[in-house]
Amino acid sequence: MEQWRKRKQFMILLTLIWVAQMAAAFYFCTQKQGFHEDEYYTYYSTARTNGFYVEDGIWMDRETYRNEFVVLPEQRFQYGLVKLVQSWDVHPPLYYWVFHTAASLAPGVFTKWSGLIVNLLFHGINIVLLAYLAYLAGGQNGGVSLLAVLFWGVSPAVMSGVVFIRMYEMLTMFVLLCAILHLRAVQKNEKKLSVPGCLAPMAAVTYLGFLTQYYYVVFLFYLGAAFCVWLLRRDRKLRNCVRYGAAQGVALGLAWMTYPACLGQIFRGQRGAQAADNFFDRSNTATRIRFFFDLMNRYVFGHLLPVLLLLIAVMAAACLWHGRSAERSAAMGEKCGIAFDVRFRMLAFAAAGYFLTVSKTALLLGDTSNRYQLPIYGIAVFLVFTAAGELWRRSLVICAEKGAHVRYAGYVEKAAGVFCIAAILGAYFWDGVPFLYPEDREQIAFAKECAENGTPAVWLYQPGEEWCVWDVTDELLRYPRIYFASAANSEPPDDETIQSADAVIVYLAHGADAEEQLGRILMCNPRLTGYRLVFDEKYCGVWLVYGIL
Repeated sequence: MEQWRKRKQFMILLTLIWVAQMAAAFYFCTQKQGFHEDEYYTYYSTARTNGFYVEDGIWMDRETYRNEFVVLPEQRFQYGLVKLVQSWDVHPPLYYWVFHTAASLAPGVFTKWSGLIVNLLFHGINIVLLAYLAYLAGGQNGGVSLLAVLFWGVSPAVMSGVVFIRMYEMLTMFVLLCAILHLRAVQKNEKKLSVPGCLAPMAAVTYLGFLTQYYYVVFLFYLGAAFCVWLLRRDRKLRNCVRYGAAQGVALGLAWMTYPACLGQIFRGQRGAQAADNFFDRSNTATRIRFFFDLMNRYVFGHLLPVLLLLIAVMAAACLWHGRSAERSAAMGEKCGIAFDVRFRMLAFAAAGYFLTVSKTALLLGDTSNRYQLPIYGIAVFLVFTAAGELWRRSLVICAEKGAHVRYAGYVEKAAGVFCIAAILGAYFWDGVPFLYPEDREQIAFAKECAENGTPAVWLYQPGEEWCVWDVTDELLRYPRIYFASAANSEPPDDETIQSADAVIVYLAHGADAEEQLGRILMCNPRLTGYRLVFDEKYCGVWLVYGIL
């Protein structure tokens, strides 16, 4: 009866946390004003019409431009085309199939909600998966599970993952599933790993995880290594390790057969070559680890991670010193609710291995690089707060044994929890949430006003970098048409609309000579007398070329 009551209480609290965190995630989705260029690629690569090509001195209608980012009615559910387009890039196709399905349900519509609804779905699943994983790894302690989900779910890093329309929420789901299945196998402790109950589900998750993002294999490698070590120490035989390895090999083989381009993307593609070079370059190791540690510290732990790790180290040293004998150490562990058992250690090894490997291989793109470590952020929160809580309880046992008063320990724990939550919430004010792009609101409003006034828009692109136009898609879609001109050309545009306009909006690619290129516009139209920079965006400047004021 008592166990049923606790389980009911746990489910009620988890449901409340789930509803609150999903509401928060939905709120940040509503605050998203613009897109990262990779998000535009998500739309483009799952709704490719004829391929985005521009010509010097040619107008492109808004509908033609827009159609490159939406699924047209006759293109719905064309998964073969999506797979083909992805084979030209650097990612596997499963996420893009899911996104294409969502976009196919609303053909002809370009909206952020096509991707955000997909992310919200996976985020809702991830909350439950993290709670269950923490329950397994934390000694089946419901309180630990709820605290891990609570701390993780209020962090800016998690919200940035939800509002970033790429495959990382989906990757997080498969990483958590991978960890759960391995820890459940440890918990069952079967003498022979069964195919239907253990190996087949593991293989299925590996198949799907690999086809979602190649970083899944990094986590699987470290967790699988720890799992095999556990099997060998338990059985002293290779039988189960061979069965496990064969099942994983079959899953990866089937993934390769499904998507043969994967090997080329991993070993010969641009990103694969970059990752390999970074991994074997020892000179960048410290810089890269500091970079990703700083992201986790700021966006997940509210700048508290160094303090927490220092406290863990101090308490661990004190507990090790006090529990020098095996008997005393075991007795102290029994007095505490949670032990650092094999499941905790396996999870810690896998998360640490993933963090270090991804830190060595991922792109350094400022705060937006949070996405690469997103799959283990929840695991990291569980590990850090569980370790701190366990060592704190063991420290209290030591204090009690020495006759010290610990009656205020409960108040200290509650105060520490409130302080940590406050610090994590404070990170929203200190660092914000990446991928919202609130500044785009003003830029889009400016483009809409210019379009309503009949001001023509010109995109002056750098040859070979035409794709940079994606970064201002939301703005360009406000104009009825766009004039494309190459920055390699120095001749004035031979176009009647530009030659007779009272003003012209020029999106000038960075790297082009502003004086020369804007001078081309002035030379073709005697009404125009000057220009000024209105917005400086990531890949271009937005210039207003004006006439007599």
